[in-house]
Amino acid sequence: MKLLLGLVLGAAFGAVLQLSGASSHTKITNALRLKDMTIMKVILTAIGVGLIGVHLLDALGLAHMKVKDLYLPGMVVAGAIFGVGFAVTGYCPGTALAAAAEGKPDAWATVFGGLLGALVFAFMFPDLETVLMALGQYGPVTIHESFGMPGVMLAVPLGALCLWLAVRLPDPGGAR
Repeated sequence: MKLLLGLVLGAAFGAVLQLSGASSHTKITNALRLKDMTIMKVILTAIGVGLIGVHLLDALGLAHMKVKDLYLPGMVVAGAIFGVGFAVTGYCPGTALAAAAEGKPDAWATVFGGLLGALVFAFMFPDLETVLMALGQYGPVTIHESFGMPGVMLAVPLGALCLWLAVRLPDPGGAR
C-alpha cells in the first residue's frame, strides 16, 4: 500500500512540475538568470506549504521527524556539485525525471549522469567514509532548538514568508 501511495504521490508531483513548466530547460535557465520567476514561485510555494505542513503534522503527532546529523563539509561539496549540475544541465533531479518522462533527450542524459555519479560515490564511499566523517560532524542540529523554541513556532512564520514572497514575485510578462 505504501508503494502505491508513493507512486501516486510521485506521479502527482511530476504532473505539478510539468504543468508549472519546471520540466522545461528554458524556463529553469531563465529562472537561474532571474528573467522568469515562475520556477521560483513554485519552489517558494512548495517550501512554504511543506514547512508549515510537516511541522503541523509533527506537532499534532501525525508525523515523526528525524533530524540527520549536520555534516557541513559534505553539504558544501554536495551543494556545489548540485549547483554546477543544475546550471550546466538546466535540471535538478526532480525536474530531470519529469522532463525525461516527457521524452526529452537532454533530460535522459541528466538522469543518466546523476545515476552514474551516485554509483561512483557509492563505490568510493567505504574508502572515503573515515576521512570525510572526520572533517566535521555536528550531530543533529535544528535552528528552532538552537533558539529553544518548538519547531512549529519558527516554521509557520517562515512558511508564511515563503508563500508571501511567491505571491509578490513578478509574473513573467510584467513587474508587480
